[in-house]
Amino acid sequence: MTYISADLRRQVIDRAGNCCEYCRLSQEDNTFSFQIDHVIAEKHDGETILENLSLSCPYCNSFKGSDIGSIDRETGQLTPLYNPRTQNWDDHFHLDGPVFEPLTPEGRVT
Repeated sequence: MTYISADLRRQVIDRAGNCCEYCRLSQEDNTFSFQIDHVIAEKHDGETILENLSLSCPYCNSFKGSDIGSIDRETGQLTPLYNPRTQNWDDHFHLDGPVFEPLTPEGRVT
């Protein structure tokens, strides 16, 4: 695991607005510290650079792990996970009160 400098960590947090980039939960509303996640894991040759890092709550980070895709239960197809660096959250998810509704295959597998 690569060391992430305090400056790089601050850049990731600031860009994310101190919210999980997968579920949009605010770190201020959580008792656990959020984690800096490699969108493409190091084991898949993902780099430790700002363009490949996201802020993730402990729940989302533990669910995602080092995965880059999963099987979409509706189509049975291998589908990439939502990528907060290259995709728009609102294109893949809809928040209806406290319920997340996936809008795309990427949303369903994420």
